[in-house]
Amino acid sequence: MKPFWIYIFLFIFSGVRADESTTSASSSVEPAPTPSTLVDILSARPQFSYFLRLLQRQGMIPTLNQMKNVTLLAPINSAFVGEKSIDWDNNGLNRYIVNQKLRVGLLGKSESVYETLYKVGNTNYSIAVSPDFESLEYVIDDVSYIVEEDVYAKHQYSYIQGIDHLLPEKPTICEVLMNNTNPEISLFSKIFQSLFLDIDEQQVQDKRKKKNHKKPKKTKLPPLPNSCNEFLNGTRTIIAPSNKVLKNSLTDIQLRYYLSNSDFARYASTTDSVSEIKHDVMSLLQNLMFPTLIVGANNTNSKIKSNSGKSHKFKLEDGHVKIDKVAVSESHVSADGVIHIFKDTGQLFYKLNIPTAEMIARKSLYALHYSNFVDELYFRSLGHLVDGSSENQSIFLDINQRDDVEDDDVEGTMVSFSSKQSILYQFVDGKIDVHDSMHSLLDTKLCSKKKIGGCFKLKFSTSHGKNNITVNDEVHIQEYTPIANDSFIFVANGEITPPVNLKHSLGDLISSGAVHRHLENIEIDQGSCLRTLEYINRFGLSSLRDNDEGYSIFLPCGTTDTKGTWKDLGLILTYLERNPHMLEMVVKSMFMEGMVYSDFASHKKLQDLNGNQVKFKSWGIADDVNEATLNNTQLSLPLNSDLLFQQGVIHVTNKVFFPDDFEVPIEELIKTTYDSNFPNFFMWDILKMYPNIKNVITGEMPYSLLIPTAESLKDFNVTTSMKDLLRFIDFHLIPNSEVGKILDCISGVGYNKSVFRTNLSEGGLICKHKPQTNKVMLQLHKLNTTSAVSYNKDQEVRLLSHGCTKNYRNETDQLSCVFLIQKPLNLQWFERPNSGDNFLHVHLGLVSVGVGVILGLIIFGGVMVGLMFCIGKREKNDNKDDFEFPRSDAGFMSVLTDDDEFVPYDRGYETDVDVLRTETDALLPSHMKRKKRVKKPDYGSTKQGINGVTLPRDIGDIRSTLNRERNLPGYSQY
Repeated sequence: MKPFWIYIFLFIFSGVRADESTTSASSSVEPAPTPSTLVDILSARPQFSYFLRLLQRQGMIPTLNQMKNVTLLAPINSAFVGEKSIDWDNNGLNRYIVNQKLRVGLLGKSESVYETLYKVGNTNYSIAVSPDFESLEYVIDDVSYIVEEDVYAKHQYSYIQGIDHLLPEKPTICEVLMNNTNPEISLFSKIFQSLFLDIDEQQVQDKRKKKNHKKPKKTKLPPLPNSCNEFLNGTRTIIAPSNKVLKNSLTDIQLRYYLSNSDFARYASTTDSVSEIKHDVMSLLQNLMFPTLIVGANNTNSKIKSNSGKSHKFKLEDGHVKIDKVAVSESHVSADGVIHIFKDTGQLFYKLNIPTAEMIARKSLYALHYSNFVDELYFRSLGHLVDGSSENQSIFLDINQRDDVEDDDVEGTMVSFSSKQSILYQFVDGKIDVHDSMHSLLDTKLCSKKKIGGCFKLKFSTSHGKNNITVNDEVHIQEYTPIANDSFIFVANGEITPPVNLKHSLGDLISSGAVHRHLENIEIDQGSCLRTLEYINRFGLSSLRDNDEGYSIFLPCGTTDTKGTWKDLGLILTYLERNPHMLEMVVKSMFMEGMVYSDFASHKKLQDLNGNQVKFKSWGIADDVNEATLNNTQLSLPLNSDLLFQQGVIHVTNKVFFPDDFEVPIEELIKTTYDSNFPNFFMWDILKMYPNIKNVITGEMPYSLLIPTAESLKDFNVTTSMKDLLRFIDFHLIPNSEVGKILDCISGVGYNKSVFRTNLSEGGLICKHKPQTNKVMLQLHKLNTTSAVSYNKDQEVRLLSHGCTKNYRNETDQLSCVFLIQKPLNLQWFERPNSGDNFLHVHLGLVSVGVGVILGLIIFGGVMVGLMFCIGKREKNDNKDDFEFPRSDAGFMSVLTDDDEFVPYDRGYETDVDVLRTETDALLPSHMKRKKRVKKPDYGSTKQGINGVTLPRDIGDIRSTLNRERNLPGYSQY
């Protein structure tokens, strides 16, 4: 029902609907003219008496009488109640004089804004008149209601509107935006305020930078305003997005860019960056500013150009202003204009077709406060990387390269860029799509055809979503931001430096003891790695010449799980150590000319430093591991396990790579078992006695040998004159068809506890691999017998080392091996024990003997300790304290000297102890010798000793009983 009565009210007071313009004449009938002036009406009506006296005191009456076509907003007397000492002046009173006729009867249902004669800068003060549909009255500035309406002054063609409250002075647009009076638009206010940053203060900050950089050539830009009043001069309407709308309408990097100058106190940004940001802020604000007052009925339903020259259509619908069909949430009329606030609109700038700053790399770096890094780029003639002409790139930054303000008493800590190359390494080609888990080797813009024949790589890894990102395995990414041109900026918590030379890379590997990866480190076997580095330095391979294609090094360092990469070579390593030229060939075969990274999923032909062709082939990547082969050597390369250096890449492997044509003559392998300490016990000398056997060993169908150590040959007296020497040799010969079983047993791949034949018909052996101790044992297994087989520890030997003439690849046709064993295989193992020997033979091993010795020592020690305690206890019982019994001459009074210890020893004189002692007490002490010093009584001490003071309290009664004559000749005591 209320809207119906409102329409009736408006119809009664206006007759017909008023025209949209507030300055247009009414088509309704003019009220009957009152033959008076404005002052006459105020004088005739007592409710305006206080206001009239105020006008008179200020001398405004003559001025008021000269005015025409105005409206006087006259406060009634109750409006002044409670007001204290208002400092009025003529200009202040002009706020109550509207510079046009304002007639309530012509007002519509929408808000209207009028200008008064009060000057605010170059603009007249504005007031807003809006209907209050609850009280059915019009209110001015949401404060003062019109209670006396449309009082007409005939002679001046003016009106008086009586109001019930004084009009408070509203702030200007500058005061609203510069003083942060509205928290809903605080971000917009900060952007607005940053335009008027004191550039002199910024120049002071800039002086802290020591370098002078070349500045890029720039187009001439319009001058920046020095103050808010200068900037808003002539502006009557401004659009202000709320914090929420601003965040929804700008990308994160754009918002940071527009706000970056507001943090100038925290960052020592360059003047170029401050100026560029200010111009972009000014451009954005000019698209939100209009020279015309647009609110309510004022200038709506029309197209108006912004200060930037772009047209927008304004329309008033249901009491709300719409700009290009986007409704304004709130409109606040200020002293010199109006602020339209958008609160809930998303993508405001897109909907209003307002351009924003394109976040090219340079502007994005300014937003993140890396302006000095940008200066360095231009200084190195690398400005093209950030000026927007480069697309699909990623920039990696160190947090220490930021424009942080330095302390006055501390030297500058900004990273000093060593060269143009180090900066190029921070730029990566291609947009990085961050997945939940990924390992990538990225191409940087640092390229060198001379060193690696291409561009250097940067290792990039992510896991656990986007929360864990690393670069080169050790540097963590703190934040990353998408920017324009399909590019990204990554900010890291450490330096992102190009690869170092080979020496430093190998040194870092040894010092850290691990190959660093994204989340886990691959611990290396430092012993094997040190041996590898020793060989590399021995043959001068730690410094490589540039070859225009780089190097791929397969470094046999091994891991903590596979210790002994070199040691596992056994007799082959002994042969290589004795033949340096062969060792050099093997070491050079680890160095390949050409680049192969861990993510290489194809095949490629390489060439080692020996000039041999090597084929690398990837068989596929599974579980972040690249399974590949280098010729016939199997490799497992975890993704991003690459160690990058200036001339290539290092892959840490568990195997020593040998060329395909690597071969060691069997004679040379046998010679590796020679021991100079036992020169007369050398297996090769024994074999040479039988030319046929020697020819078989070195022939087309070779045999393999079990060779005991020279010391054990001496202990078993194995010489050329040994009985059954030929059978002994046959027992140590292994046909090639059986060698594979031993090799597989040694490697721990199948054939564990399998039986293999020797050249002795009845002699077989069982190979046992003990992974806990990594020992390989060979146990006798009699062939061609039906007797029961039982374990006999004396009939097994330990395999110490071995070596083969060629690489074992599951084929033994052309392969001979030498197996070094701890002791000879004994022919007596095949002999039956004597039937008359009925004794039980117990075979104890070394461990059993050792345990027995230890137990015997413990038992013997226990017996000796018990004996000592018994003897010590007897002596202790005989050694009584002298205090228990007095000495034999205690019946005499003692005469003590200062040198004597305090003991009841009377030296032949009767003592008072004799008086107190009963007859049953012993007369003689058990012994007379004093064992230790006794502490003297602590007379006069404030601390009581253990024994306490033994002086009697009263000796008077005792003296009366002492009447015995003393036996001192010629001397009387009294």
